Amino acid sequence: MSGKLSLLPLTMLVTGNMMGAGIFLLPSSLASYGSIILLGWVVTVIGSVMLSLVFVRLGADCKSGSGLYSFTRTGLGRYVGSQVVYGYWVAIWIGNIAVALSGVGYLSYFFPVLTDQWMASFAAIAVVWSLSLLNMTDIRIIGQFQIVTASCMLVPVLLVSTLGWTQFDFNNITQSFNVTDQPGSKVFSESVTLTLWSFIGLESACNLSGHAKNPRRDVPFATLLGTLLAALFYILSTTAMMGIVPNEALQGSAAPFSITARYLLGEWAGEMVSAMAVIACFGSLNGWILMHSQVARVASADGLLPARFGILNRFGSPWQGLLITAILMSILVLMTAEPTVQKHFEFIVLIAVYIMLLAYFFACLSCLQIQRRKPQGLTPGWLIIILLSACYCLLGLSGAGYPVLFYGTVLVIFGGALYWFQHRGNKKPDPLKDPAHG
Repeated sequence: MSGKLSLLPLTMLVTGNMMGAGIFLLPSSLASYGSIILLGWVVTVIGSVMLSLVFVRLGADCKSGSGLYSFTRTGLGRYVGSQVVYGYWVAIWIGNIAVALSGVGYLSYFFPVLTDQWMASFAAIAVVWSLSLLNMTDIRIIGQFQIVTASCMLVPVLLVSTLGWTQFDFNNITQSFNVTDQPGSKVFSESVTLTLWSFIGLESACNLSGHAKNPRRDVPFATLLGTLLAALFYILSTTAMMGIVPNEALQGSAAPFSITARYLLGEWAGEMVSAMAVIACFGSLNGWILMHSQVARVASADGLLPARFGILNRFGSPWQGLLITAILMSILVLMTAEPTVQKHFEFIVLIAVYIMLLAYFFACLSCLQIQRRKPQGLTPGWLIIILLSACYCLLGLSGAGYPVLFYGTVLVIFGGALYWFQHRGNKKPDPLKDPAHG
């Protein structure tokens, strides 16, 4: 690898991946539940911070590698690790489609022609390929790109999070506490699942510890700082918006930050925020393309994905894996161009969230196992952190809904069948479980 990432780009990568398109699009979805969603935010922030601590602990304990695959393999074995890496990889690039289309949607504010489903689809494909090609270059360029795009994301967020309180109307919060016909407990559970999507990516720095200048110091700090920054901005901006914009208007807005900026400063502010949102969405997509390429590279090195995913160019980038995934993403973008398929695609995105939750849950179990194997055993402090993290994952899974649980489980079973097919007749022991063969 031609260059290494310092603490700042690593932190921006974590913050950008977690916030990305979510912070610009999520408030409208949350408004359909009402201000009760703010209670879900509290649980999500606590759970996400606990999860970030789990990943920091795993990064310190796992000497065999970094990332979700290495973490779960060390604690739970090769098979569980393989299922996590398959699901994680698929969930990332499926979710990337939503980010690409979200960015194009904000871009249509300036170019109305992009409201056409085919023009939007081809524009999203162009964005996917442009950022995939960027990821084939020096990783330092990617890190610099993340600093720029994350900064563009923070400007409108800071604008709403600070100036928004000058026009805050508490009646907007109290009068729209629960705007659904569902019981509060059910709405709360679903809100935890919905807000969780915003914090997916907190493990980003751990996945890139091999590219960090000082992984022992920078990766833990980037993970914790990135998570806390995202949590702070999410809560401040969402609360401010719900206090400024009436619930009905917020629900019907495709660009909630833009409409809030117009309420605060006028039309010019709405245009500025829309431009910033486009840059932020594409910056988030750039970070996630980097993520799925590194996940696939590690998996291919261990025989879990074809060897082509691990072939590196002169910059140390897995260029063939990036090309293959760009093709898969392009096909899925075209599939979503049909209105009936789009609804199906939205359902697939929910399945991606379900798989991410499973991966995080297995990471918690792995951390528990690794701590138990230590000479000093499992300390009460880490036991509490791991249990809280695992319970948070289970709470999120419970709010996903039975259809999502069913189809997500089918996808997990498919991953198990694929593992058996690739490794049938292979009796080679797992070196992490049999030290004699290490």
